[in-house]
Amino acid sequence: MNLLFDTNILVFLIKHPNFKKLTDIINPDKRKILISIVSVGELRSIALQNNWGDKRLQVAENILGIASLVEISETMAGAYAAIDAYSQRRNPRITNYPFTTPRNMGKNDLWIAATASLLGLKLVTTDADFNHLHQTFLEVQVLRPELFKAK
Repeated sequence: MNLLFDTNILVFLIKHPNFKKLTDIINPDKRKILISIVSVGELRSIALQNNWGDKRLQVAENILGIASLVEISETMAGAYAAIDAYSQRRNPRITNYPFTTPRNMGKNDLWIAATASLLGLKLVTTDADFNHLHQTFLEVQVLRPELFKAK
């Protein structure tokens, strides 16, 4: 299964200069790596807001260069709507929810989840924002950054 990197994985890789070694750890089977254009927008906003220097910007471009970018399309709108309604426990097609209260998701995360779901990609992230979608809409792999610090 190919991988879709969440924005927080990209930020982590950019902040750690040995990203090639880290991507080998994250992706030992050398699966195809994809990045949503939504993550590219988030990443460029983070860079702008934090006034990243030329070195960090070049690392970001190098990382983006090893991945395939996925554009948002109209075909993703149905997956977006289904995931958003499910997260709010209001999807009429689902009767059994494994969580008792709504899971509010950011709009960018909804697009990223819809992309992974529609394209059958494993979503690689460092946070739990997508966990409630695991095995219902997509496969989620949560990586804890502290695991890589000793590498």
